[in-house]
Amino acid sequence: MRPSDLVVLAVDSDHAIARCENLIVVLWIRETRPDAVHRVGELVRSSRKERGELCGLIQVALPGAANPEQAAREALIQLVRSSKGSLVASAVVYPGEGFLMAAARAFVSGIAMLARPGFPHLVFPTRTEAADWLSRILPLTGGSYWTARELIAAIDQLLDRIAITDPHVASLPRI
Repeated sequence: MRPSDLVVLAVDSDHAIARCENLIVVLWIRETRPDAVHRVGELVRSSRKERGELCGLIQVALPGAANPEQAAREALIQLVRSSKGSLVASAVVYPGEGFLMAAARAFVSGIAMLARPGFPHLVFPTRTEAADWLSRILPLTGGSYWTARELIAAIDQLLDRIAITDPHVASLPRI
């Protein structure tokens, strides 16, 4: 199974970043910091150069993560803009129900509209919906296509790895 190949590249109290083949997984835990967003952008571009293929990006805002402040929003716009030619697609999971969460997802979608990415970039309320969509877009890699189940397993594996040392993450419900 692919998630066994997941390589964790960065972890701190605010985020975790991992890569598995042509997939980059980012968890936003507490705050979205501009330096972490820049790190994701560097990884996207270097993955394209190293692998010679477009990759997919899935970002998950964990329950309780703060909305990005202005500097982080600007960094996110730049991430989307600078990823053209490196990403085949990008999914953002911003979980939750109700008007406020729908408004937050609309805000995140607005960031993408400002950035004009040149590749599909959508916001979803659940990782299941995001994984289903992204699995239909990611190109063949390692001799096979990604399944939605494998994408969810990659997210779960990253969550499991950081939950070992972060009680906050260990206490969160799986979205």
